[in-house]
Amino acid sequence: MPHAADRVFDGLAAAILRGELPAGSALPAERVLAQRFDTSRILVRQAVHRLASLGLVQVSQGESSRVLDPDQATDLGVLALFYRLAPGEMGLSAADMMEKQYLQGLSMVSVASRRAPPEALRRLAQLVAAYQTGVEKRGPIAELEERYWRALSRAGGNRIFVMEVAWWYQVLSDRPLPPSVKAASRRIRLAFYAELTRRLVERDHPVEYYLQATSAILDGLFPKR
Repeated sequence: MPHAADRVFDGLAAAILRGELPAGSALPAERVLAQRFDTSRILVRQAVHRLASLGLVQVSQGESSRVLDPDQATDLGVLALFYRLAPGEMGLSAADMMEKQYLQGLSMVSVASRRAPPEALRRLAQLVAAYQTGVEKRGPIAELEERYWRALSRAGGNRIFVMEVAWWYQVLSDRPLPPSVKAASRRIRLAFYAELTRRLVERDHPVEYYLQATSAILDGLFPKR
């Protein structure tokens, strides 16, 4: 069960990451925050010091705590908080997350096209085939996608990608999807993975295909200027 200080910490961190508490502004007084979160000032103080340890606020003796720019934070824990707390309903933060994930996919395809052994790519093809016509043909497409990216990261042999994909699927229970992907049928999404895998196996320009297939998705994440 979450501790009361965790609730205060999450609430303040989300407000900072979403810009509701802008950089340079003063945090409300402990008394005000205690009333807002219906908890004690001691627990509020604990939450504020946790924020300070991540570089999200600056605590000064005898003065109001100041919000720092989260984009300048160097603790990787802030990135984890961003993924967990910042998105909102298709807000800019959610679009940033999805853009980053699709471009990370591009990097993994590039690495696999150069480094993955043929046997690993053949296993990837077998995985997709199982969801098309084999034993997993009624399996959820989200299940295939998770297994696919985990397998592709391992096939490429870059340990950082392996760890990032594991973190993405283990830590984030609510992973945002672009509207165009969410609306796509299972058949269309399966066809994408089948063609991408064929191109990887045959060394038939998989990076170019991935770019072509995802460019419209990425363009649709942000409003035209």
